Amino acid sequence: DHIVHEDSNYCFGEGGAGTYSDGKLYTRSKKRGDVNRILELFVAFGASHDILVDAHPHIGTNKLPQIIQDIREKIIECGGQVLFETRVADILVKNNEVQGIVTHKGDTILANKLILATGHSARDIFELLDRKKIFIEAKPFALGVRAEHPQTLIDSIQYSCD
Repeated sequence: DHIVHEDSNYCFGEGGAGTYSDGKLYTRSKKRGDVNRILELFVAFGASHDILVDAHPHIGTNKLPQIIQDIREKIIECGGQVLFETRVADILVKNNEVQGIVTHKGDTILANKLILATGHSARDIFELLDRKKIFIEAKPFALGVRAEHPQTLIDSIQYSCD
């Protein structure tokens, strides 16, 4: 019916964790951290060992959803919490230190550390950070483009025939 559920994670969160980008792994960050450790973790959760040596590591759309689900289950097994259909409505700050968050449902979750791994579709978080006077810094922007052509055109270009 062309109705969009605003909390759907189809394009962000666990549902958008590369699932619709073919599982490519890429970073332009100058603060890269231990990228090899991250690749090793992906391998530990089922990715091919090839990602450890490939110049352009690629997990694959078919494998990534299960790997992400397994990572979530490990987080829970280790005492972590994963909340679906839950948005951050407020960040609790006292004496310039994070104390926790309040969800859109009104629940308070206390924490002295907060990782905002918002991906895209995070306008509400950017507005919240601005309201709270929490400084954020813009990153350089990169845009990818995908061009699709009919197979007949590709065949004629590649094989020089109709």
